[in-house]
Amino acid sequence: MSTKASLRYVVDEASGSSAHVYEECLAPADFPVFLEISGVSEVSIDVTPDGTDVRVAIPRAVAAKLGLLPTLRKQE
Repeated sequence: MSTKASLRYVVDEASGSSAHVYEECLAPADFPVFLEISGVSEVSIDVTPDGTDVRVAIPRAVAAKLGLLPTLRKQE
């Protein structure tokens, strides 16, 4: 039995990439959420004494569906 509660799931049909944002339903409310990305072509992980930096190249369509890109306003 899974303890994951899905918060958002998006798929980019063109690239085959997907992203899943979920939380552990048995964890306390201030527990972090998780981002699982599938079908990526570039990943970079840097581990330093101050923490870890993770860079992932994702299709713009996936980023837009996750709300990570600013929306363009149509000019009137």
